[in-house]
Amino acid sequence: MVIHLALALICISINGGPKDGPDIDSIRAEDGVSISFASEGHGEPTIVFIHGWTCDRTHWRFQVPEFRKSFRVITMDLPGHGASGRNRKTWSIDGLGADVAAVVRGLKLKQVVLVGHSMGGPVALAAAPKLRGIIQGIVAVDSLHNVEYVASPDVAKRIVKKFEDDFEAAWTRFMTGFFADRESKILKSILDKPNGTDQKAATLLLADYNRFDFKSALTAADVPVRAINAAEPYGTEIKINRKYGDFDAVLMSGVGHFLMLEKPSEFNRHLRNAIGQIQEK
Repeated sequence: MVIHLALALICISINGGPKDGPDIDSIRAEDGVSISFASEGHGEPTIVFIHGWTCDRTHWRFQVPEFRKSFRVITMDLPGHGASGRNRKTWSIDGLGADVAAVVRGLKLKQVVLVGHSMGGPVALAAAPKLRGIIQGIVAVDSLHNVEYVASPDVAKRIVKKFEDDFEAAWTRFMTGFFADRESKILKSILDKPNGTDQKAATLLLADYNRFDFKSALTAADVPVRAINAAEPYGTEIKINRKYGDFDAVLMSGVGHFLMLEKPSEFNRHLRNAIGQIQEK
């Protein structure tokens, strides 16, 4: 379950792929922290892509060129990540949800679908109640596998302690443990590129993730939630999740946690279908 907990959070930077088009703009969060974002394309609903823990907006680089053809697309760096600010006293999933809401309201968006990878899934859930009438739905990406799952306090504490003691070493161990193939190009790209996330923010967010109430958040979101998850190694408990909200999922085979980077064409097809399902509601 230690690997399961980490897998639900960790995201990586992978080199290559299409280059970013627009210059990054910024909006201020409620506490004044700068939130960097880019906007491309036109059309409703606006698709707001939310990256995962220790990621940045470039992880959606294979999605932006496709979806900007039909929709306005926003990619943002959550505070503590990428080009966004780091001068914050308290770090939480709910706080990141408020950051997403600040971007949506700052841009005066009217109809929005949130797409959240890994930790971005619960961040999207946290944002939805703050944007009633604006959020049409949420697409979780390898996230929200089982909203009833709760890591034991002892396990969660041990994980956080490893990152507090030596963040880079803990990062390397976790990353290496996610790949059966130690020669994987994805793994090599992780180990060759230093993690640029604020380590204090990341560690505090990791601890808060362990306390996040997924069940209540799914219910409170009160919008359709569709997941695009990897079929293995962990299952997605669709029936369990449906007890708490309008939930469904499609599972992709032959991919790991980074499915939108590993098989972008297939992922984009599933994402377009999920957005269509949400629009039909």
